[in-house]
Amino acid sequence: MLFVTVYSTQFFVTASMGVVFAYLADLQDRYELSNIELGLIASVGFVAALAAQLLLSPLVDRGHARSIAWISVVTAVGGAFGFVFAHSAWSLVGSRALAGVSFGLFGLVARKALIGQDISGSGTKVGGLLSCGVAGFITGPFIGAAMSGIAFEAPFVFTGTVMAVLGPIAVVQISRSPIAASPVDYSHLAALLRRPRVQAAICVHVGVWGFVGMFDATVDRYLTDVGLTSGEFAAGLLMIGVPLILLPPHAGSLAERLGGARVAIPALMVFTPAVVLYGWVGGLWSFVLIGLAESTTESYSEMGSQVLILEATGVEQAAMGTGALEAIGLAMAAIAAQAGPPLYAEYGSRWLFGGWGVACGVLVIVAMWRLRAVKTPPKGMKPAR
Repeated sequence: MLFVTVYSTQFFVTASMGVVFAYLADLQDRYELSNIELGLIASVGFVAALAAQLLLSPLVDRGHARSIAWISVVTAVGGAFGFVFAHSAWSLVGSRALAGVSFGLFGLVARKALIGQDISGSGTKVGGLLSCGVAGFITGPFIGAAMSGIAFEAPFVFTGTVMAVLGPIAVVQISRSPIAASPVDYSHLAALLRRPRVQAAICVHVGVWGFVGMFDATVDRYLTDVGLTSGEFAAGLLMIGVPLILLPPHAGSLAERLGGARVAIPALMVFTPAVVLYGWVGGLWSFVLIGLAESTTESYSEMGSQVLILEATGVEQAAMGTGALEAIGLAMAAIAAQAGPPLYAEYGSRWLFGGWGVACGVLVIVAMWRLRAVKTPPKGMKPAR
């Protein structure tokens, strides 16, 4: 019951976030938003998520999972219904911020509940959570496109209502799950960030989430300029998301078996040229082919970095470690989402994605350098049965 409710709620929390990305061009036209305002709406969700994770992740490790779960559900519902009543750039920003808080916190507390008191097999469990999140995110634009004929607000009413029903059930299951509580504080977070494994994981995560922020903020406008319709965009996004739905549990299990570094670093190496190729999208099928290569390597990069963190934290500091990782990635995504639209408008897609490809190459080198300082074996990670 825990797995069913947590995975289902994670699906709709991220679906609610994903609905907006299919509407970015429509929002810009409907509310006459500038590129700066559009970038702010795209990025504020990431900023709110990272702030919530940094501030509240130690509380999850200290045993306050139930309270954090309630906050995540309430903000999810508020963020969805906020778009129903929003009529200005600032009301859109506020609604997006609420959705971002939920996005940041629910995955954090769900991961802690799924891991429980034994770190063994956590790669597969966390991989399943990532799969559900991605499935929701790429289904969001499809929900938006399918329901837009009813009314502009219809997708937000639908996702908000579903989360209002599922969310409280998930909170009950999370509160019943045994978790490993420990008296951590922010000084432990600072010590954690100095560990080489954590720093290498951050490099990989930043590479992936910098691209995610840039992609999310520009892809609707980019593909509209290329000539794709909203329906083609939603269908293409659904196709390229298939590896991110199917592969994370396998990638997490592989990373547990081989070690996080042996999965994360090679995956980021192959991820880099896929990012560069995004600048040359010319239609639906080139978008799909490049997207499949990118999403496949993203699956292994993400799970490799997650397992690297769990190798460093063990079960006691899992929420704080993974929360810090995601917060840093979301900070990068927020910066990239804010910068993406004006950079795309000024320089075009090839310079935008090519530039981030170069940044990913640098991050590979830094991650390899930090892993050379690792002197201790992983903390009790075993392959899932």
